[in-house]
Amino acid sequence: RFGLIVVHLFCLGAARRLHPMAAADGPPSGKLTVQAADGAQQPLQTLVTFHAKFDEVQFGESVCVVGSHPSIGAWNPEGGVVLKTTDEIFPSWITTKPVPVETFARVEYKYLIRTQDGQVRCWETYTGNREFVTTGAEMTVEDDEGHYRQFVLQAEAEDEEEEQDTISKALTARTPSIRKMVFDHKMNMVEELEGNVKINTHTTIFMVALQLPVKVVKRGGIYALEDEAPNDGRNFAWLPLVEEFRKKSKVRIVCVGWPGVHADTFNERAEIEKLLAKRNCIPVFPPRQDFEHYVSFCATFLWPVFHDVMTFFQTAKPLAFDMGGWAAYQHVNNLYANAVVPHTHESDIIWVHDYHMCMLPTFISKRMPKANIGFYLHTPFPSSDSFKSLPIREELLSGMLCADQLGFQFFAYARAFLVSVKRTLGLEPSFRSGGFIGLEYSGRHVMLKVAHFVYPFQDTQMIVRSDAVQVKAAEVRKLFEGKIVFASMDRCDNLSGLVPKFRAFKRFLRTHSEFRGRAVLVQYTFESTVGYDPTNALLNALRDRADAYLQLDDNGDLHINSKGDGECDIFLRLEMVDRIDRLALFRAADVLLDTSANAGLNLMPFEFITAHHDDEKDHGAVIVSEFSGCSRVLLGSIRINPWNTNEVVAACERAIKMSPLEKKELNLCNLTYVAECSPFEWFKDFLQDLSRARKKEGVRIQNIGFGAKIRPVVMTENFQKLPIEAVCGAYRRAKNRVFFLDNEGTLAADSRHLYREYGAPKGSVSDLKSRGSPPDEQVLDCLRTLCADQRNTVVILSGRDRRMLEDWFGSVKRLGLAAERGFYYKLPMMGGQWHCMVQDPDYTWQSYAFEIMRQFVKRTQGSFIESKGSALVWQYRDVDPYFGSMQAKELSSHLKDLLFGFDVDVLNGKGYVEVKLRGINKGVAVSRVLQKITQMYGDVDFILCIGDDRSDEDMFEAVAHFSSPEDAATDNTSSQLSTADGESDGHSGGEVQHAHTAQPEEDQLGPMVPESSFMKTRKLSSGLGSLPGARGDLMKLSSGQLGRDDSGNAAANQKFFTCTVGRKPSAAHYFLDDVEEVSEVLSNIKLQQERSGRRQSKDHMSSYTWSGGDLRGPGMRVASQPALSSLAFAPIARQRP
Repeated sequence: RFGLIVVHLFCLGAARRLHPMAAADGPPSGKLTVQAADGAQQPLQTLVTFHAKFDEVQFGESVCVVGSHPSIGAWNPEGGVVLKTTDEIFPSWITTKPVPVETFARVEYKYLIRTQDGQVRCWETYTGNREFVTTGAEMTVEDDEGHYRQFVLQAEAEDEEEEQDTISKALTARTPSIRKMVFDHKMNMVEELEGNVKINTHTTIFMVALQLPVKVVKRGGIYALEDEAPNDGRNFAWLPLVEEFRKKSKVRIVCVGWPGVHADTFNERAEIEKLLAKRNCIPVFPPRQDFEHYVSFCATFLWPVFHDVMTFFQTAKPLAFDMGGWAAYQHVNNLYANAVVPHTHESDIIWVHDYHMCMLPTFISKRMPKANIGFYLHTPFPSSDSFKSLPIREELLSGMLCADQLGFQFFAYARAFLVSVKRTLGLEPSFRSGGFIGLEYSGRHVMLKVAHFVYPFQDTQMIVRSDAVQVKAAEVRKLFEGKIVFASMDRCDNLSGLVPKFRAFKRFLRTHSEFRGRAVLVQYTFESTVGYDPTNALLNALRDRADAYLQLDDNGDLHINSKGDGECDIFLRLEMVDRIDRLALFRAADVLLDTSANAGLNLMPFEFITAHHDDEKDHGAVIVSEFSGCSRVLLGSIRINPWNTNEVVAACERAIKMSPLEKKELNLCNLTYVAECSPFEWFKDFLQDLSRARKKEGVRIQNIGFGAKIRPVVMTENFQKLPIEAVCGAYRRAKNRVFFLDNEGTLAADSRHLYREYGAPKGSVSDLKSRGSPPDEQVLDCLRTLCADQRNTVVILSGRDRRMLEDWFGSVKRLGLAAERGFYYKLPMMGGQWHCMVQDPDYTWQSYAFEIMRQFVKRTQGSFIESKGSALVWQYRDVDPYFGSMQAKELSSHLKDLLFGFDVDVLNGKGYVEVKLRGINKGVAVSRVLQKITQMYGDVDFILCIGDDRSDEDMFEAVAHFSSPEDAATDNTSSQLSTADGESDGHSGGEVQHAHTAQPEEDQLGPMVPESSFMKTRKLSSGLGSLPGARGDLMKLSSGQLGRDDSGNAAANQKFFTCTVGRKPSAAHYFLDDVEEVSEVLSNIKLQQERSGRRQSKDHMSSYTWSGGDLRGPGMRVASQPALSSLAFAPIARQRP
């Protein structure tokens, strides 16, 4: 029997050597028979369609495909299959009917040109035989560089355009009912931009602030609730607002905060908790000492910082940062989180208030990763120059960004926050339809809302009309009868601008002596949260400048305590007053004088306007500082710079001399705004937007980091650390393995940020230098071991040029390389020669782009140009972020105009502007390599794809579509696929601007992948009729169904691992922490390979027959019988180069 096999092979081999087609211009020696992989007597069939490209065919000649299978002639030219063409698709030639071939058969073939009389004119000039392995029900063998497929897409686009024109013409003849339907449809689309979000009645809203809106007091050893809310300038408004919202929306609202007293025993705490539970309040009991330290840190450090005051750092003797205060701040925030979390559910809403609680979102999200958290900052946000000097800047920003929505009083404060976030964390704001703005942070979209707190006009109006206010207002008027009263109430600190106010008012009286004795300034000032020192320098300065004090006598009546016998111009009241006294003062006053150096909103002007809501004549005038937030909305006020004394004096004069008509108009302007704004609507809008910002379902949130810098990172549900044991097990079982590995940041440490070119480059584009990090010897040794196994295909994909990759990896034999993100590639199965994705690429555009980039380098300090072969990159990562962004937009605009007509993309990414050839990225390269391997070696049953930056996300998407196109199509997680690939030092993807709309050409490796990554193949409706290969076969070829048995048996054995380096949102399913862990994975696979090699050497003689038969059992891929010249005593699976 063996003798027959040898003679058979020998005779066939001899016949091939004597056959005329075995010459250099014919098909070289190889397999002559086709055998099914499973050895079935009646194998399944695959319908194969051929696409070829021949442009040197004379009139009357035809193209024919001839190969080893009987359906294409069994190497007999007369039995080959003829390909057809038309004027529209020439030079593409296609088979009009699919050719049936047994499934999982390996077929060799070549194309030839026949004359009109059927004689062979010549064989194609292709070294060796072409070959493919049939898989699936249908497949397309595409050897025309995608020309026919591009024609299909262009024909579809033209059909769609004609259809749109037809629809547009039909719209002009609509009936009124149709127009009404269209109108309603468009209105629904507009309304859907905002979304219909309602607060569920089963939802609980937790309002977390430093202090509860109700105050607990201890009288006679018994705890009780005060009838009036704490009076700190804002808390008085919370309680009625909460009660109104609770009543109208039927939603449970729970307030969390300090009750106003310290409970030392467990019984006291239980008593207070029981007392507050009746008012839906949860008390927090921090240790007394820690709480005092915490409040002091907030008042003496955070309060000035958020108001842009840095005197403790910017003095001759700067104070050391209070680390104890910072520790107390974190500790108290953590205690508040401990009080909130046990009572909440993921469906609830947690609304955190003000700078006292910046770290609270961090501690809540640590315990409840999917909690819906909102944070509202009632103070301003400091400028980036001030904020960046803080030693805890990252911690504060990270704490705020752990919330789902951040609220600011005015956009100026939100802008300062965005600038600080960009310069500190490198985050760019993003905009969404419907007017939403936010930040992409660790895979989450943190929304920003700008809406100032709304003063409760309706409730205050009723209080102003009360007898209590009217009586006290009359008492104030009596004290200053016949005088023009300038009034104000401010916190006793330097931010209130009290000293400049007193100084300016004194100058006003000196300058305008006619008002001396007729105009007075009545200043109420109250202590800060922690009180003030009686010997405080500011307090002493105020006492020196004040002429008299306002005090209460034993009967509770207000009287004047003069410092001397002279005329009194400035009256000072040093005590906390309640809301009734404030409204009485404003009701009696004629002018409000505000000189705040920096105030978030400042509710005092709103109170003054409300106190004068019913004035029929002698309307009050409002003077506000331009550094106070209310000046942006109270357009009827007189705006001043409090540091410009002359301007303050002029404003005081104008307020007195203003005509009654002008006063009435300005007062009406202010009153209309204050009266129409509803605190209920403000409250509801914030909660609705916070509900919209809720974290998505179907994602997993993992906390990354330590201490105060911990942050929640959104991952897909199956995102986990790469299981090395599972990888090694899948590798051991696999027979056709593929590795896709990035270099810098994956195999080697990323040191690109250490290199930078200074100044404008000299010379031409070819003189630009590119630097990178080569892998170490340990990694190279692992690669050598992997490449030594004929069942492995290892490909390194990098943005570096061919020369650098050859220098770094040239010592590794059988290693595939893809330089410039796949623009140039060489694969072991293709002879190890460099190939280009684009035939005859046009580099003319590089000269234009280089010259304009060089001009921008001269004018943008810190920028430089980097060459990546097929791409040019203008890097501005070291430039001031905002200046760099402006220059980048300008450069992108110039490049788009200048390169119009070239087949390039202009990408404006994070820290760079890149010009690159269109359609070139790692995902395209991976998809085509997988297609080539599947055609030549059959099913791929193991893939390990590892990368670290944004450009590698294309690889992960391509592998995902190859392994499971159905799952990839239905995946509702956000894709991390970059729109135009850029190996951009870890930068996120940017905006692609096409220089023109021509479709990119394809190389000889095959089609592109599905629409979600690159394109979409659809049905053809053209003059060619129903040509094969225009639908499902192309989709299966591109989507990875090659190598997938319809029964699912093959897919069950496939193992695909996509892994990103670093824990971050990614399209990969796994992650590794750093380069060292990547090396560890490769080392483990190397060890597995070495063990497998030793076992194979022992079982070598018993595993294979000397004639090439495979004794390993059914289901394994078996190659066709080799010719005698290639017979060897070794495993006969397809020999890889």
